[in-house]
Amino acid sequence: MERFSTASVSARVNGLLDLASFEPLVGPASRAALIAGGGRLEGEPVWIAATDPTRARGALGVAEADALCALFQTARRAPRPLLLLIDSAGAKVDEGLAALGAFRRLFREALLTRLARVPMVAPLGRSCFGGASMLACLCGLRLYSSQTLLGVSGPGVIEALGGKGELNAADSDEVRALMGGEARTRLGPSEQLTADDVIGFRDALVRLLRQGPAGSGTVDWMAQHSGLGRRLARRATDDTSLKRDQALSGRRLQQLLPPGYVPASRGPVCLALPPADSERPAFLGLLSGGVVGAEACWQLADVLFELHRSNPKSPILLVLDAAGHAATRREEASMLSAYLAHLSLTLGWLAQCGHEVSLWIAGAAAGAVYVAFAAPAERVSALHSARIRILPEAAVRRILGASTEQPADPDALLHTGVIDAFLDRRFEGYAAVADGG
Repeated sequence: MERFSTASVSARVNGLLDLASFEPLVGPASRAALIAGGGRLEGEPVWIAATDPTRARGALGVAEADALCALFQTARRAPRPLLLLIDSAGAKVDEGLAALGAFRRLFREALLTRLARVPMVAPLGRSCFGGASMLACLCGLRLYSSQTLLGVSGPGVIEALGGKGELNAADSDEVRALMGGEARTRLGPSEQLTADDVIGFRDALVRLLRQGPAGSGTVDWMAQHSGLGRRLARRATDDTSLKRDQALSGRRLQQLLPPGYVPASRGPVCLALPPADSERPAFLGLLSGGVVGAEACWQLADVLFELHRSNPKSPILLVLDAAGHAATRREEASMLSAYLAHLSLTLGWLAQCGHEVSLWIAGAAAGAVYVAFAAPAERVSALHSARIRILPEAAVRRILGASTEQPADPDALLHTGVIDAFLDRRFEGYAAVADGG
């Protein structure tokens, strides 16, 4: 019996679907290192996409993003269950900003598909890291084997940043206890464990789709929000660090606000809100310049839900200055990918409710945090001094084995679709505050 975790991409697709039922998607999929198309599962039509597990530095580049965007658009036009067979370290780091802009487009299409109530299930192979883990967490259900590892940070990145005391990447037992399939399935009913063989995955998918999985109908976003909040309830907060970040974020936000707005804070979230029932824009986001963890994502989503209740017509202007996501044992124990995806889904739902969502990148932005903020935004703008990267520098060094720190060409940010416009010069005071002025 063939193991799912070691099967080739074609063996996985053909083993899950009914015999000879797969029909490849024409167009972008023919140029991509993945399989995408339609087929049948126990006679029922499904859409399916599968990444190539042999791509060590990420399986999701520009060509793959184009193919998946086409599949998501097709799935919204002709809704049927969508199976995302993910086995990937995430974006193709060596494609640089082009891959980041492509992943923004891909994640937006995935958000729109989830919000359109297309059933989405993610059968996972051995590795699901970075943006791939966020893509999996957009699905209503994830299906793991005992060999699966899922995390927005891979074990090597966590060790590179925190040392072996944080996580020994060579200790497979320690790694699996943190982010393995069995550990993930203890977090909630959306995480399901099955035997590591192709037939076992097929049987599990048939059973889940017949039962009507969490991804196959109306989603109670507030119930999902509450569940993620309970997961964080026992975590301690560093009050000293929080107060310092709040003060800095308030000064930085002041540089971005029009007259009449007063900066405030809610935990790590900085905000400046209009009066209740006003249709003026609301400013809110993360401006500490540090890393973003699960609690910051959840609290920002919490403020957004409150804003929707008090100001159902206010445009939402997100502000961001963050070095990247927090790559620590603590964050991965909570499954940070789920919180990043939840924040993005919350923003997408609010846009669906009529809020106009825009993003201003005032300082740093990288990787998963950039994608979570940028994908739901209709328009992304940045200061000329903004520092936007495909991944935080330490992660790039770990993956590619060398530093790639170079100032981003402003024109490259625009033509790759990482941003849509630059903020005008009246906001240059932000850079002085960000640099300690």
